This record gives sequence, structure tokens and C-alpha cells, in this order.
Amino acid sequence: MVRYKVYPIGGFRTDDLKYSDWRDFFIENLPNLDFDDPREHNQSSVARLDTGDMNSAMSCPISLVYLFGNKRAGTMSYCELGASRARGNCIIAVDENEKKDSLIEQIASHYYTDKERALDFLQEGDFNFGKHFPIKGKNKTKTREPCKSVLFTGSLEEEGMERLIEEVSKFKEVHTRPPINELDNFSDKYDLVVANFPCGEQHSKYGLYHMGIAYATEVPIIELEGNSKFPYPPLPGLARRLFVGKERFEVAREYLERLQSQHISDEALICYELMTKWNK
Repeated sequence: MVRYKVYPIGGFRTDDLKYSDWRDFFIENLPNLDFDDPREHNQSSVARLDTGDMNSAMSCPISLVYLFGNKRAGTMSYCELGASRARGNCIIAVDENEKKDSLIEQIASHYYTDKERALDFLQEGDFNFGKHFPIKGKNKTKTREPCKSVLFTGSLEEEGMERLIEEVSKFKEVHTRPPINELDNFSDKYDLVVANFPCGEQHSKYGLYHMGIAYATEVPIIELEGNSKFPYPPLPGLARRLFVGKERFEVAREYLERLQSQHISDEALICYELMTKWNK
């Protein structure tokens, strides 16, 4: 009998004791499955944490995401879901919130509104792995192919982001808000992903989701982070470059205008020159 491996995706907050042990609930009641518990991943550095969590999201054939207590999924949960979706894994979602998460509902292979029904399904073990096909990857940092197409995601309505998109459209092909599931040509259509997150706001779950897909398909990511004093730690580990604070849009415009090839020797030269200019 095949023992499938499950990666449980969701928050770690323990301020509500009723829900803090949700992973234990599933692990204890599903001896027929093997769980890759993120609580056991190495957290001695952000690099090790990112590698462990994202590799598990990509490699485990089943992802189980649980929403509860009228809280959305954790920040990195949406990145992990994007990576799982990119690999064509079976995503089982349990959303017990009154206001349902439309993104997770759309990408789920199986969707439930209470954990007992999800538990019954998981105990039966009749999984459907066919809803999503894997999205092929393409590492664009190993060749000198021109960087022509940019996907802008995250919070797009911020004034600086709107202006950046308008300016970049003058010299690159610009895309925004791609369909959540029609992503089979992601790595062919997009050479680069630029994700913007304003200061003091929750990170856009769509921006996080696209970062996860980009990470899994090796499309380079530029993170524009408004929180300059304490950015959310794991996110920069998924990005190739991080620009922070109020000047991040101006730095990004200059970077994107100069970026022709994403090959390490070409891109690194741009970074060194921009660091010299902006870190004075």
C-alpha cells in the first residue's frame, strides 16, 4: 500500500489554543499518511528555513492547508501553495472561516469547510492528483536571452507602483493579474516577476502566490518591500533581489531599464553599480 506524504500548510499562531494544535489533530488521526511537519524543519537560518519549507511544498504529493479563527493563511503559506500548485500536487483545503478565501478555493483539488469532512476524505485515501498539470521551469539566469517580459504582482494600486508599471511598459512587455490557474506557460511568458508589498499592510496573497510559482519554476523574483526596518524575514529568501523603503520604485525602474540579460555576470554588474549609487 502506497503511503502518501502530506505537507501541512498554515499558520503557527498560538493565541487561540482551540486551534493551535490543528496539525496534531490530522497527524494523530491519519496513521495511513506520512506527514512532513514544518515545525521540525531547521530554523537556524532563514536560508535553511526557506529551503526546507519550499522543498517540502514542492516535493510532497499532497498539500493540506487549514484556515481557522477568521484568520487568513500565514504569509509564507501562500508562497508554499504557489510552489505546490506549480508542481501539480494535490491541494486539500479546509476553510472554516466565515469569509472564504477565494484564491485557495480556486486552486484546491479538494475543498472543505470543516476539518472533520476533510479527515474522512483523507482516511479513505482516494486522492485525485489530476486537477493541475505541473508547470515547467526554466532557469533564465544561465543564458543571455533578453529579459523582455515582466509580471507585476502584489499591491498594484500604490502610487509608486502604478508609475513604475507605466514607465517600464515603455521598454519591456508588462503583465498584471494573470489568471490564478491558467499558468501552464508561466516560465515561457514571464522572464521576471516583480512583487510589491506596501509598508504596514498585510502582504498581498496574490503576490505571495505568484512568488511561490516563480520560485518553483526558477523565474527570478524582485521583491519591492515597503517595510524597510523589519521586512518579513523569509520572503527575501525567495527573491533574487530586494529593494526596500520609499525609494524602492526608483531603484527598480533603473534596475529594470538596464536589465537586458539575467545571466549572473551581466546582472551582477548592474547590482554592483546600483549598490554603489544608492548606498551612499
